[in-house]
Amino acid sequence: MNSLNLAIAVGIPILIGLSAARGAALISIPVSPSATYAENGAGRAAQPTSHIPNSTPVASIAAPTAAVPAIGYAEFAAAVKDALRDFRSPDLLARNRLLRDGLCNLSRSAGPQELKALLCETVGTLFGNARDEKLRRILELTYSEPFLKQQAVADRLALSFGTYRRHLSNARDRMARWLWETSRLAPIQSELPLAAGPTATGAGAEGKTATAPANGEPVSPRLSIVVLPFLNIGGSAEDDPFVDGITETLTTDLSRCSGVFAISRNTAFAYKGKPIDARQIGRELGVRYVLEGSVQNTSERIRFNAQLVDAESGGHLWAERFDKQRADLLDMQDEVTTRLARSIHIEMIAAESRRAARERPGRLDAVDHTLLGWAAWNRNLSLDSARQARRFFETALRLDEHNVEALIGFANSHMWEVNMSYASDDRAAQIRAAETAAKEALVLAPDSAEAHVTYGTILYAMRVPERALREFEFAIGLDANLATAHAYLGQLKFSLGRAPDTRAHVAEAMRLSPRDPFLFHWHFFIGVADVYLGRVVHGIESLRKSVEINPNWGLSQFVLAAALALAGLLTEAAEVRAVGRGLVPNFTVARFRAGAASDNPIYLAQREHFYRGLRLAGVPEG
Repeated sequence: MNSLNLAIAVGIPILIGLSAARGAALISIPVSPSATYAENGAGRAAQPTSHIPNSTPVASIAAPTAAVPAIGYAEFAAAVKDALRDFRSPDLLARNRLLRDGLCNLSRSAGPQELKALLCETVGTLFGNARDEKLRRILELTYSEPFLKQQAVADRLALSFGTYRRHLSNARDRMARWLWETSRLAPIQSELPLAAGPTATGAGAEGKTATAPANGEPVSPRLSIVVLPFLNIGGSAEDDPFVDGITETLTTDLSRCSGVFAISRNTAFAYKGKPIDARQIGRELGVRYVLEGSVQNTSERIRFNAQLVDAESGGHLWAERFDKQRADLLDMQDEVTTRLARSIHIEMIAAESRRAARERPGRLDAVDHTLLGWAAWNRNLSLDSARQARRFFETALRLDEHNVEALIGFANSHMWEVNMSYASDDRAAQIRAAETAAKEALVLAPDSAEAHVTYGTILYAMRVPERALREFEFAIGLDANLATAHAYLGQLKFSLGRAPDTRAHVAEAMRLSPRDPFLFHWHFFIGVADVYLGRVVHGIESLRKSVEINPNWGLSQFVLAAALALAGLLTEAAEVRAVGRGLVPNFTVARFRAGAASDNPIYLAQREHFYRGLRLAGVPEG
């Protein structure tokens, strides 16, 4: 067993003994004085400026006190990289900033052995599942074999040197991000309350900090969860491997969700066959959420049950039950776990956003604001909710300009206004702001499938659909189960004059996430493709579903009105158009025409049907 594996095996006991010695390191997050993207000396973009009509600026956060070590994420990540590099050299580890400044919740009395244990525990936790085996091996061979050069590591793993370097950078960044989040569970400097946001509490909030519980117990990571072994109800012992596979695969899928800390399957399986007390398990494992489930196998169907439990209160937050016809077990396993992972991730984000607003009003940190932004994004998305989400993401970026999730959310919210609302009064400026944020996210997380999808929507707005198509395809290569990538791939197909291909791609997204918050969006894509193909009646059916699921989206109302008018249903078309005008008053035929995503002649000819339908429905020409 090499030194890194050995340290992983002993790391947890070492850290348990260390917990009493750890101090509550106070990390101040420096804020750029600029409100716009500007290149700094390192060539990295600073935080973005938002393009929000009539927006109220957010107040600057309090300056850090001189007694507190100020450190940004870039410096923190560099310290983690140095610690990995110096893993075999205690004298160098002792000089690392993580120890010297008492960062990462390590007290100043901690030493190289404790830092080594922390690094090893993180590797074992983050890369302990089968899907991340390659990243774990890269870290082990790179940092625990002192005589192996990086080219030799790449050769041993049968990787090109460029691919090896990309994976190594990704693994280090994931480690640094997780450790950074863990450190930030200690008190941090807080911002002034939003002047126009839902967390405003008054001027008295200035200078307050988010604090740990008064009893001194450690705070669990926000999106932390353990997937308990699913129960095999009424099945034979032959079904046990399939049921256990559901637990293991779901743990892996959740661990790949943004910001999620999932307990490894080995630890979770220690609870198999034992009485379940979610609150006790939460205390023992340091998680906020527990997932319980069961599989019931009959001759023709298999029934799946899952319940998400708040490990602090013991209350049930969410439950799902569905049946599947017997099929290839591995394919079924992938479909079921993908569906559950997406739903669970969304529910945890919603729960954590409520917790933050309830427990820390006026004392929210960057992660809190990011979670609040995504919670707003996932609720019946409209122009107003997209702008509300963007305010949260902007505030998060003022506190942490390298927050990848906030960068992605910031870019997405701009693109919703440009691509899906046709409400932007400065389309070019919003595209530029979104592009800068998305590129920064890709620099920080080059293997993030979500970041590539977001960049694809920006390329779509820039009228380069072929490049957007490649981004969506690349995202699917990174994560074949990312439903949004499949759906946007379907949208791109009709923008390239290939509307007959749209339905299959969107159907795959629906199969992967049948209760997705963006289901309304996907029905819209199918409806538009059908109208493009002259199947107006079928298009109306899908567009009605889109409006029924989310009546707050103005564009779907206008497009449905156009389809109804083309079908001769002029009275109903006028009624639907009036609803759309209430949601997006400045929508016109000219704005819709300006939003064409490509110069493909087939696509442009098909869009002429919609222009005629919009005029028949009474939409102003503009």
